[in-house]
Amino acid sequence: MWKKYRNMAYMGIFGAILFAAGDLLIYLYPGLTLENEIQPLWAEMPAYRFIASAWCGIFGGMIMMFGAFSAYTAIKNELGKRAGMVSVLGIAGAVLAAFAHFVLGSLLPITYKNALAEGASAEQAARMCMRWTSYMTIPDVFMILLLYLPLLLVLYMTICGKYGIPRKTILINAGFALLVVVLQIVLRNWKWSGILGTTESLFEGCVYINLVIYWNRKMT
Repeated sequence: MWKKYRNMAYMGIFGAILFAAGDLLIYLYPGLTLENEIQPLWAEMPAYRFIASAWCGIFGGMIMMFGAFSAYTAIKNELGKRAGMVSVLGIAGAVLAAFAHFVLGSLLPITYKNALAEGASAEQAARMCMRWTSYMTIPDVFMILLLYLPLLLVLYMTICGKYGIPRKTILINAGFALLVVVLQIVLRNWKWSGILGTTESLFEGCVYINLVIYWNRKMT
């Protein structure tokens, strides 16, 4: 039984990697930055990148749902039913993440690209896209809250050191967080700075490593 949940934790890691791959397809392009919501360079990028990114987000969300369920099971076992009921919301967070990735990472740039192709000016195309971003403000907030609830509880279990996850595992999470900060500083003016868009998804996958360790301990 524990092996099943361990494999689900692995799926959480894989789902995060798919999200990161989807981000790379959109943001890893010379001259493209993360400071603007609307990127004029989308007009130059081939449409297949946006379509492939959408599929990465859809499958990433579906797969990460299994990782969220693995987290829910571990949290319920160790922290009780109330904490479990809170953490189960992470499954809804994975669904919202897939939806947000589709809208902001695929529908948004495709709308911009197609509007220009139909004769709209860059300003008109940008205004059309901004409507999508305004619709996504509330879902984005809920997505972040719901997705990170179980991950924060897993980090709490790690820091406590009494739930089967060695305290030293937190060094993996802290090390990755430090790496993100360093990349933000070092790559800010780099022409491939869009790679920074993958870091949030990879951090989520990093926390699932803690769960893999937890279930491995259960199996021994």
